[in-house]
Amino acid sequence: MPELPDVEGFKRVLSKNVLYKTIARVVVSDARILGKLSARTFASRLQNAKLVAARRHGKHLMANIDHGGWLTLHFGMTGALKFVQSCDDEPPFTRVRLDFASDGCLAYTNKRMIGRVGLVEDAADFIAAEKLGPDALDRRFDFDAFKTAVLGIRRDVKSVLMDQQILAGIGNIFSDEILFQARINPAERIDNLAPSELKRLFLEMREVLKTAIVRGAGSEQLVERMPKGSFLPERKKGGHCPRCRSLLKVFKVGGRTAYCCPQCQGC
Repeated sequence: MPELPDVEGFKRVLSKNVLYKTIARVVVSDARILGKLSARTFASRLQNAKLVAARRHGKHLMANIDHGGWLTLHFGMTGALKFVQSCDDEPPFTRVRLDFASDGCLAYTNKRMIGRVGLVEDAADFIAAEKLGPDALDRRFDFDAFKTAVLGIRRDVKSVLMDQQILAGIGNIFSDEILFQARINPAERIDNLAPSELKRLFLEMREVLKTAIVRGAGSEQLVERMPKGSFLPERKKGGHCPRCRSLLKVFKVGGRTAYCCPQCQGC
């Protein structure tokens, strides 16, 4: 599933290739991805418009439309955003495509159709309506804000990291990387963490996400780009801890699969 680093990559694809270009054609190959929004309404709002700014919040990507409002993109389990120079090179499973007057096409792909493309009037209102917590890499979301956000929560730390209403952007895969780097058991209750552990968790959260973005590593794609000692390349059945080479433990936490090192994380 695309997580914060993946979506930041999609944002950069959009920003680099299509900002301020006129949308000459809108192709909706499968209107189900639009939810209740009709393909005709969607196309008419974007036809001859320009995308003039890109914004990411957690796993959501938004693009400001010069005629007013925002294009919203959520990638679900298998979504992606790809730019191609020729529309004849449309990627498989393209559900929505924007063709530009000058050159190129922007394709929203989604194999499993778990995701959504839409239009909203205001980005801040959309974030509020989705009940999203602060973005995990928001500069204003410092350690004090993090402590406030998790104060009084009596749940396992992995579930808290993944709760988009508490903080937005982290999913099942990057939560395991963060917890490994912080040397914390995914099943440990967050209210049981010592102050030093909570601080380490916050710092590793920021470091892991920033590192993945800089290196162009995603939650499931290009994990080999992560630095030596990273957990993601070993996050599989039969995987071994990159520190001590212990066999990784795989178990369920809050209904989600967790991977951890029994030696380094005490799971």
